[in-house]
Amino acid sequence: MYKQLSKIEHLSRRDLLKYMGGASLLLAGGCGRSNNSAPADLAGSDPTDPDAALGASVVRVAFLNYPRTLDPARAQSMEEMQCAYTLYDALIYVTPDLTPQPLLAASWQAAADRLSWTFELQRNVRFHNNAVLTAADVAYTFNRILDPALGSSTRLIFDFVERVEAVDEYTVRFVLSSPNVDLPLLVGTPLTGIVPNGTSSATLSAQPTGTAGWRVAEMIGSESIRFVRNLDYWDTKYVMQFETLEYRYFPSIVAQVEAMLANEIDLIPDVPATSLETFDNNRDITVQEVPSGRYLAIAMRTDLPPFDDPRVREAMRLCMDRAAIQRQMLAGRGVLASDQPISPVHPFQAELPPRPYDPEQARQLLLQAGYNNGLQFSLITSPTAPGMVEMAQMFQTMALPAGIKLDPISVPPDVYLTDYAGRAPLHTIEWGMRPSVDETLVNSYYSQAPTNYSHYVNPDLDRMIEAARSESDPTSRAELYRAIQELIMQDVAMIIPCFMPVLTAIHSTVTGFSSHPTGWLDYSGVHRIATNESADSSRQAGS
Repeated sequence: MYKQLSKIEHLSRRDLLKYMGGASLLLAGGCGRSNNSAPADLAGSDPTDPDAALGASVVRVAFLNYPRTLDPARAQSMEEMQCAYTLYDALIYVTPDLTPQPLLAASWQAAADRLSWTFELQRNVRFHNNAVLTAADVAYTFNRILDPALGSSTRLIFDFVERVEAVDEYTVRFVLSSPNVDLPLLVGTPLTGIVPNGTSSATLSAQPTGTAGWRVAEMIGSESIRFVRNLDYWDTKYVMQFETLEYRYFPSIVAQVEAMLANEIDLIPDVPATSLETFDNNRDITVQEVPSGRYLAIAMRTDLPPFDDPRVREAMRLCMDRAAIQRQMLAGRGVLASDQPISPVHPFQAELPPRPYDPEQARQLLLQAGYNNGLQFSLITSPTAPGMVEMAQMFQTMALPAGIKLDPISVPPDVYLTDYAGRAPLHTIEWGMRPSVDETLVNSYYSQAPTNYSHYVNPDLDRMIEAARSESDPTSRAELYRAIQELIMQDVAMIIPCFMPVLTAIHSTVTGFSSHPTGWLDYSGVHRIATNESADSSRQAGS
């Protein structure tokens, strides 16, 4: 069964005023986060009652990789971010339409000069260890991120923050060196989950302690992590209808699909479009689709030959048949991209036409660059994310008519991010969606970013990004972001063929789940329906 959720419409310039929030959404806190409704069969039950309607109370989720850390500030892989999102609350909840709503922060306000922001915290929030949340915990969390010694990839995202200070027990102030109107979105990601004051990274990975609705019950080797409901969770609007959550790790998407067909798991967060036909005519499995800014890319080390030559980078881009990627890898889904990371889901995306597939023009550019006999080199890839290996193999065939001979080499996921991403001269990479346009750009194109995997350095682009984040007028900001996207497209460092939707496979025994364009998993309102083994077996036999 297939289900496409409502599209997040591309915003007009007039709509940007709503996104910017005028005086209520970004610059000042709005109303509380929304929650999904409880299923009809539970109507009238008390969602805060730990004994209410638990039924078959385990939801099992499949992941490709086991997290190397449960420290939110050090998370890199999607699995690590999912664990952080499960364990730690952030100051802000980002809705599926990318609107900031209160979470641990009850409200927030920017100063008139926008060089400081004040956040008022919720009262009576407790960590999993029963300690009360205070402003000291929030200040510690962000000053820890800002500490270079931690090595957080998030640190550069907050390079405009001078310090974070506790004004009183429940008031926190961010003091900035320059304005950033995206601050509420930036403090609403899994990477900014609030941790207890003084907690070390080692402790967070061994005994993670957040304030969220789930806490770790058991970690089984490199196989699974089991979470149980936080029965003392502070936010009574967060409806928890099952008591145990399991993240189980499988080495391939094939293994995940087989496990779901065998009723061994209930949800696959990231299903390749090419695997959807496996679920055709299966009444027990639904696939949700929601537009997203996720993408797979091919990164070229611009500080190394031959990719230090813009003509070679342009030739590589002309070898990408984007329509073929969309057709064969995404089964016609998603949106063609123009080698810049701002998707139509974001409010400031510029509609720039993608380059055509033109291997003959690519060959001519290589001749101009002095490569009369073409080029030959390795393309490092990994099954770290669905589609990465397949894209590398397709690009190998696409580039051959231009005289570019690629040798795709797949390396194991457990060493890909540590040993190859950003190190190999040519490699594939996956980028999850970030709600903030500023974070999206800084992550992959800011000169000093540790996740600038192409090693692209352009001081002019850095200044443009800094100017755009400081601009409060939506029309002027949109113009700046258009110029940024045009520059990135012209001076390509990463080949981005398509923006991919989030495709989530869900077993019929799990109801109330809604996909988020970031891919983050929110279990509010999710309910596990009790079934018996024989009924499951008979349905599968008849499908």
